[in-house]
Amino acid sequence: MTGDPDGLYLTRAEIIALAALLREIPDLADDLVIARSKQAKLGGRTDFRMHRRPGEQPLPYNPAAAGAADHLHAVLVGWVRLVCEQRALDYQGAPTTAGLARWLDHNLIALAMTDGVQGAPLEIGRAVRIATDIVCPPAPSTEWDADMITRARAGRLNASGIATLAKELGAEYRTLTVRRVQTLRDAGRIAPVPGPWAPGWPEMFVVGEVLDQHLAHRARQRRKPQKCLVASDFEEKG
Repeated sequence: MTGDPDGLYLTRAEIIALAALLREIPDLADDLVIARSKQAKLGGRTDFRMHRRPGEQPLPYNPAAAGAADHLHAVLVGWVRLVCEQRALDYQGAPTTAGLARWLDHNLIALAMTDGVQGAPLEIGRAVRIATDIVCPPAPSTEWDADMITRARAGRLNASGIATLAKELGAEYRTLTVRRVQTLRDAGRIAPVPGPWAPGWPEMFVVGEVLDQHLAHRARQRRKPQKCLVASDFEEKG
């Protein structure tokens, strides 16, 4: 029995979110093909790199990308098969990952009326997240202890150095760019350390002062579409 008067096993919000996820899969599948042949520059995932002896040529093949592509394909095949069996439909799409995703997208109502479909958003979402982590690796993070932070705050860096450091300090500092440092300076929020400096040398700032003023005077945020975040909408909330 469904909980929806229209006989749907998914809520309308879940259907809309699942549609958005399925529509990203064709492009993701193309990216996986590139990653599989190691034409893409993948970083941050050392467990996916193949160890070899010095002098050996790397194989033009990424086993992690291949595994992720196969898993995503298998997940979609499973849901297409279930829909076809329960709803008496014939599959006439392309036998590719992109074709399977497009077929499910075009048959979303049939999918939502299929008993057992409640697990589809989570399973498809996880498969997409695994693939996305390969073609769009998470940025490496640096663990900062209290002593490192204290020493960094007392340091003196130019705007470029502060922007580079900010990338390692977490999400709240991700907008602390060279332009942001200059904006804080022009607004009188921060001041450069007194010289003397040689002509043409960049101004230096106390790092801690810049960090504090950046947080105290939040910049207006521009809204940007985010391509790689859809799958997380289907993660179980603890």
